[in-house]
Amino acid sequence: MNAVYLVVGGALGTLARYYVTGRISDWYGPGALGVFVVNIAGSFLIGLFLTLATERYLWPSELRLLIAVGFLGGFTTFSSLTWELLQQAESSDFRGVGLNIGGSVICGLAAVYLGHVVARTV
Repeated sequence: MNAVYLVVGGALGTLARYYVTGRISDWYGPGALGVFVVNIAGSFLIGLFLTLATERYLWPSELRLLIAVGFLGGFTTFSSLTWELLQQAESSDFRGVGLNIGGSVICGLAAVYLGHVVARTV
């Protein structure tokens, strides 16, 4: 049954990623911004959700599997991030590479922490 949770969550997360990155590309043009936004939003959401799930409400492991591993695993895009970094590096945009790496890691860590803090205060 766990596989069903993963498949359903992953499919929904992938569709959500496709939609969000597409809208950001429509609004701001193609580039790494969509992947960056998805990764930071996903970091916030996993911090929020897992803290609520394990500290506040003790939600069942199946729900955690569906949301954290399935949906957020499909929604966040580390492989897409690394591909964007390669594209930037190959076009000699080393400033962009540095900003993307630093921004993704620092903002991602801040977002997961913020989600964790928000979950503890609600």
